[in-house]
Amino acid sequence: MTTKIKFPAEEVREHIKKIEKVIEKQKQENKEVNFTAVTPEEIEEKLRRVDSPMIISQGWGSTMPGGTINYNLGIYNPDPTQAIWLFAHVWVGSGNIDPVVGTFLLNVDNRFPRLTMPSFSGLTLAAGASATLNFTLKVPATVEKTNYIGNSCLMRFNWHDVGAYLDRGVFVFKVS
Repeated sequence: MTTKIKFPAEEVREHIKKIEKVIEKQKQENKEVNFTAVTPEEIEEKLRRVDSPMIISQGWGSTMPGGTINYNLGIYNPDPTQAIWLFAHVWVGSGNIDPVVGTFLLNVDNRFPRLTMPSFSGLTLAAGASATLNFTLKVPATVEKTNYIGNSCLMRFNWHDVGAYLDRGVFVFKVS
C-alpha cells in the first residue's frame, strides 16, 4: 500500500536537477528518431502526487509493416527507499486518455503483441536511481500504413496481494 509523500520544496528542486541530468544522458544515448521527456513543471507535478517510481522519458522510431519498433522507457525513483518488483507493460491501443486504470489497460489493438519487462523478479531501483527498459515491438505485416498509439504502464507487483499502478506513458509511431 502506498502513501502520498509531499516532497519539501528543496527536495523537489534537487530531484528536478537530478532528473534533468538523467534525461540529458538518456537523450544522448537514445538512437531512435523520437524522444520525449518530462519538463521541470511536470516533474514537480508528479512529485506532488506520487511517491513511487515514475516514467521520465521515452524514445522510439518508426517502421514498415512486418518490421519492429524499438521503444526505450526511462524510469526514475524519487523515493528515499529502494523500489522493488517494478515492471513495465507496453501495448498498442488508444487507451491513454482513459483515466480509469482498469479500462486503460484493456484498450488493446489485438493485432500487436503485448510486452512486459523485465523478467522475474522485476526491476530494482535504489533511492534516486534511474533505469531504461528497451522493448522491441513486432509490427504485423498485415497492418495498414498509418500512425499507431503505443502505451506503457509502470507497475509494482506484489507476489501475494494486489500490486500498484504507478505511472503511464504514450507514444505515436508511424508504420509506412
